[in-house]
Amino acid sequence: MKTPSWDEILEFLRLDRWTEVRATGHVFFEKVLPDGEILHTHASRSGSKTVSPGRFRAILSDQLRVNEAQFWEVLRTRSPATRPTPAPEPPPASLPMWIAQALEREVGLRRDQIADLDE
Repeated sequence: MKTPSWDEILEFLRLDRWTEVRATGHVFFEKVLPDGEILHTHASRSGSKTVSPGRFRAILSDQLRVNEAQFWEVLRTRSPATRPTPAPEPPPASLPMWIAQALEREVGLRRDQIADLDE
């Protein structure tokens, strides 16, 4: 497995449009995905020092949420990574009519309260 330098990771973050949120001995970044999920990562200022294969795999899967091929593709094409967007959650199923009637009759719930319930 070819592993990047910290400079290459920083370049990936820039090309993938991550936002720098603070800098200390490391530089911290975040990226908001289209579904609203926020990813967080940080990079060392070690520049040309190479990342170990195990650390690189962990960074890819846990923080950047891309695979190795996508990482190198961003650096090659200088374009942001494409990440799949999760399918929207299906709307909640409505309650069966007999349950709605029982809740109205036996429990005393109003129809608007019953409409707010899901399974």
